[in-house]
Amino acid sequence: MTKTVLTIAGSDTLAGGGLQSDLKTFENHHLFGLTAITCIAVIKDHQFEINDLSPSLLQDQLMSIKQEVTLSGIKLGLIHDIASLLIVKKFLADFIGPIVIDPVMAFKESDQIYSQAYRNGLIELFPLATIITPNLKEAELLSQQVITNLDQMKQAAQIMIDLGAPAVVIKGGERLAGDLASDLFYDGNTYQLFSKPKLAKTTINGAGCTFASAITSNLVLGKDLPTAIANSKDFVYQSIQRGIILNSGEGNVWYGKDVETEEKA
Repeated sequence: MTKTVLTIAGSDTLAGGGLQSDLKTFENHHLFGLTAITCIAVIKDHQFEINDLSPSLLQDQLMSIKQEVTLSGIKLGLIHDIASLLIVKKFLADFIGPIVIDPVMAFKESDQIYSQAYRNGLIELFPLATIITPNLKEAELLSQQVITNLDQMKQAAQIMIDLGAPAVVIKGGERLAGDLASDLFYDGNTYQLFSKPKLAKTTINGAGCTFASAITSNLVLGKDLPTAIANSKDFVYQSIQRGIILNSGEGNVWYGKDVETEEKA
């Protein structure tokens, strides 16, 4: 029987990240993806503009899914609205299964008061998660400390465990110095580093979303957390290599193949 996975996330009109990348990742792993849309991102004057859907509409989407579908896993992306965080929290409270929270925090520098309130609401979701997957910037905002090296990553990971997350993987990506793109996993007991050579590619839009949704897929398929992270790291690496270039010269990740078919090849 085909398993179903829900992404609660924003829509990326250019389909590099957001719910579009989640759905493509689920499909690549032979899972049926569903969506509850929180917001829609568009580009105006070369800037991303995020338009929130009403919390009541998000509530209606979630209730429709709850009534009609038995879910095998849930992935959270950009919620963006504080009232919507409360709705999501209630929805997750009675779910049994893998929950991956990608704590996307997309705010302007001038939105400090709102972003702090949003941060607090997001942290309240952490105990409901199986794992959270912040990038370096998000890890800095959540831990409220600067991260420039591995030791600081470890300190931030411990802070997020102390905030209630059962496990965390911090996506180092391109920001750490050196030739390797490294992600740090920590479950409160053991640190584990996952590294690959950095790629000289611009096709990185959506890498974080894809990584989190690949982890979700692997957990739904019965993998343990370290294996799920390792598989997902490989999946994103190949998705960057195969990515699609946009007119701006930037580009989107795209796996472009069937995981099961490729494994058999």
